[in-house]
Amino acid sequence: MRTTLGADRSREHHEAHAKGDTVTHAALRAEHVVEWATRGGARALGRDGDLGSLEPGKKADVVLIKNEHSPVSFPLLNPYGHVVFQAQRGDVHTVLVNGRVVKHEHRLLGIDLSAARREVEATVEYLRSTMGEEAWQKGMNPEVSEAKVLDNPYTYTDYLSSTTHSRGD
Repeated sequence: MRTTLGADRSREHHEAHAKGDTVTHAALRAEHVVEWATRGGARALGRDGDLGSLEPGKKADVVLIKNEHSPVSFPLLNPYGHVVFQAQRGDVHTVLVNGRVVKHEHRLLGIDLSAARREVEATVEYLRSTMGEEAWQKGMNPEVSEAKVLDNPYTYTDYLSSTTHSRGD
């Protein structure tokens, strides 16, 4: 949700800059992306009759956000904005999937994380040994091609720097 909202606002600023305008009011709001992530997802799947909102007779996956130890948990002035801009995975207190609690008090239930960690580490070690150390390192540190420095779309001035701008005259 945060990325979607940020990307849309970036696009909005970029388009305004191209016209010489400044954005003073963003059209897309936090409540819009929360709607997209809940009811919108169900609609996209054609399942808004049984998913996407908390109503009697619908299946429910619920994420409860609460973290008394987080400096961004208070004050809660705008719930939509808080979920989109402030909440992080460490703030997820409880998760219910189809009515079954799968996470409570910030801990997953019914899963052996130590066993999962061991399996993942064994898989990584297998891949690394199969590929060989040179190929592994090359994959972990790929060459980055040289890139052109782009103009900053948030600079609302006529300033032209010698490294990224030219007048063409």
